[in-house]
Amino acid sequence: MALHVHNTLTKKKELFVPAQPKVVRIYTCGLTVYSHMHIGHARTYCFWDLFRRYLEYRGYHVVSVINYTDIDDRIIQRGGGAAGAMDWAERFIASFRRDCRSLRIKDYAAYTRATDFVDEQVQMIRDLINKKHAYVVDGEVFYDVNTYEAYGQLSGRRIEEQEVGASGRVEEDVARKRNPADFTLWKPTDDNTPAWNTGESNWPKGRPGWHIECSAMSTSLLGNHFDVHGGGIDNMFPHHENEIAQSEPLCGHPWVRYWLHPNHLMIMKKELDEAQRAAARGSNEEEEKMSKSLGNVIGIEDLLAKHAHDEVRWFYSSQHYRAKLPFNWELLAQATQGYARIKKLVTVLADKVRGKGDASLPRSVYASQRGDDERTPRMRHQYISGRFSDLTNSFITRFIEAMDDDLNTPNAVAALFDYVSALYSAGIEQSDDVASLLAVYRTLVRHLAVLGVEIAEPALYPELIADYAVAPSEQAKGRGGDAVLDKLLTMRLEARKQKDFAKADAIRNLLKEAGVVIEDTAQGSRWSSSG
Repeated sequence: MALHVHNTLTKKKELFVPAQPKVVRIYTCGLTVYSHMHIGHARTYCFWDLFRRYLEYRGYHVVSVINYTDIDDRIIQRGGGAAGAMDWAERFIASFRRDCRSLRIKDYAAYTRATDFVDEQVQMIRDLINKKHAYVVDGEVFYDVNTYEAYGQLSGRRIEEQEVGASGRVEEDVARKRNPADFTLWKPTDDNTPAWNTGESNWPKGRPGWHIECSAMSTSLLGNHFDVHGGGIDNMFPHHENEIAQSEPLCGHPWVRYWLHPNHLMIMKKELDEAQRAAARGSNEEEEKMSKSLGNVIGIEDLLAKHAHDEVRWFYSSQHYRAKLPFNWELLAQATQGYARIKKLVTVLADKVRGKGDASLPRSVYASQRGDDERTPRMRHQYISGRFSDLTNSFITRFIEAMDDDLNTPNAVAALFDYVSALYSAGIEQSDDVASLLAVYRTLVRHLAVLGVEIAEPALYPELIADYAVAPSEQAKGRGGDAVLDKLLTMRLEARKQKDFAKADAIRNLLKEAGVVIEDTAQGSRWSSSG
């Protein structure tokens, strides 16, 4: 088995072979930080987090970089001009980081701001002018697309088919361009706009265009040839197409080996209110892309107010990243119901093995001392031990086969469902073999973590918790993550012991009204959200 990914550049699945055998260098296009992240953005960044997690599961060391476009017409306008643009951008940079952590997206190796790399962008523009790939008109620098023969290779669009607007995010004066598809590398600015000096007489000051920013940031941190570049499918054209055109003449071919593009989250129109439907531009489609310009945005705070982070990450994994993901609250609830069966078994196993230790698990052997097929995942020897080892081994094989096939998460999810069903059929609920149960518990939480679903208890898998995006609270004991609810359960248990059944029932009814389901077991009461 070996990982294959669909390379947007070649339009086919390819064997994934990074430039360095054990290191993968990834650059992801981040937000233009003029507003908050929404759930459409979140689908993109949760995919990139999943990709990184699977690479690490496979034994690679990942160096991941993401950028903030922190200078842009919208940032300047909303920030009130040059004096407030930076503060406006920083507000939403902080918002993005908070939302990522709430969604359990692991921290990147580096977060770059476009304005921190202006010198590098100026030098790239200078080099492109010297190589006759760019020209200056009235203080503005344009890239000449006709000088790059391979233009359009990523998106499949030929130059003669391009429409006005290829420059992306700047106003265009077609009469000043050699070709309508030419795009801005450097934009002159007025006194109410942030500006940087270049030292060049014919383009003395201004600010960089959108596309040159990512070329400069990615090569500055990852080198002239790195492994993976991507963002959302919106970025493919014109942004990524233009990045290739301006980068490859300076660094040689190829600049980037693999290009990946997760597809849109499509919001079902019945989720929109009347004002949002009016903004949908008369489309007759039942679903549409989430967009701030259409006014159909659902924020991360709204999402997490209704569903826990693990349910959200499970939902995002339910569809292949290259397929559109339909969204409404009903679809999310349906996905949550399926996931609840897996989570319930994790909870049952945790109750059975909590406090019993792991001394009976097999001792570890370094991954590099095992055969190639046994190195992934690193702790495989523990997962496939005990009474349920055959089922576990079969599951791990299916999971890896699915994920190796261009990150096929629907098949990986199906493997998880089948694994849980087989475990129930094998009588796992009746088993008291602690070592076997702990091996299964660790198998489940480890492979859920690849999907971004982080639910392991610190005491039961400390090695995995150390790798989580956000470590769970020790106080909550892994039974749901809320110490207040655990306190109510304790009060209810005490009331039952005192035979104060009226108080116990009152607590149960109160929690039920709040959407919390209580289950009484031999190991005590536990709770879960009813969604």
